[in-house]
Order: sequence, then C-alpha cells, then structure tokens
Amino acid sequence: MQTNNRIANLLGALALALTDEFYSAIRKRASGGPSEAASLVEIATWPNETIDSLSRTLRLSAAGTTRLVDRLVREGLVRREVSDADRRARTLSATEAGRARVAVILAARREVLDRALAQLGSKDRSTLELLLERMLTAMTSDRETCDHTCRLCDLDNCPPDVCPVEQAAREKDR
Repeated sequence: MQTNNRIANLLGALALALTDEFYSAIRKRASGGPSEAASLVEIATWPNETIDSLSRTLRLSAAGTTRLVDRLVREGLVRREVSDADRRARTLSATEAGRARVAVILAARREVLDRALAQLGSKDRSTLELLLERMLTAMTSDRETCDHTCRLCDLDNCPPDVCPVEQAAREKDR
C-alpha cells in the first residue's frame, strides 16, 4: 500500500514538534539534553544496567556513554557499583537525586503529550491508541530497537506486559 504523502508529512511534523517541545521542557526544568534525560530514565527504570547495555540503548559510543555516566556520577545523579555477576564490571543505579530528576523529566514529557492529546475526545483517543500500538509494533524489529524506542517511556503507564513495543520484541526473540 502506498503511503499518503500528506499523512506521512503530518505524522513527521508531529513527531518533530513533540520531540522539540519535550527537549525544550527538560532543558528548562531538569537541565541537560536528550542523552542525559534518556540515560537517567533508563538507569532509574532498569537498575544494575551496565555501561555497555546503556550504550546500546542510547546508540552512543562506549566512550561517549562513559563520559555521560562520568558526568552523571559527578553530579550525584548516578552511582557505579561492582557487579555481583562479574566483579570486573560496573553496574549503574540512580541516586535519590537522580530519581527525583527522572520524576521531573517524565512530568515534563507527560505535560507535552497531554497538551497534544487534549485536542482529542475519548473516542479519538481510543482510536489513536490502537493505531499507535499497530505502528509501534511495525517499527520494532528487535530487542535493541525496543530498548531504544522505550528509553524515555514511563513504565508506570505502559508496563512491559502490555507495551506493544516490548511484545513485538519478545515475538521477534522467539
């Protein structure tokens, strides 16, 4: 089926508008940029993650991820700890200050999304939810794509057992 160019263009414009608004909101309220926000959310959501795993999720180089984590450690937002599984490896966890920053980041994200969704009635929201689930499923090709796509998600609102991206990744893993 050929894509309706206008629909694709509108979707692309909306995606960029939401992203720009979100990053602007976190810079104002939580400081830092997109990679810092994503890394903090990821580390707080999945404690004991390694720098290697975080690097794959963020799609940053190992050196870039290490520099980012070093900065977060210096700011008191993240802790490095010795891994129980591999004494040579270090795992990451959010400090109390880091978890507080994540709450601000997710609140800023939610405000931007709520503003966009406020234009829709309940029937339109239900339809949009189904369409978004289908589109996200189609865009999820593997576990790495899943982790990258959901790097800023609020798992309280879309836990892994109902997340279409997670479900698609699990299906691909089989």
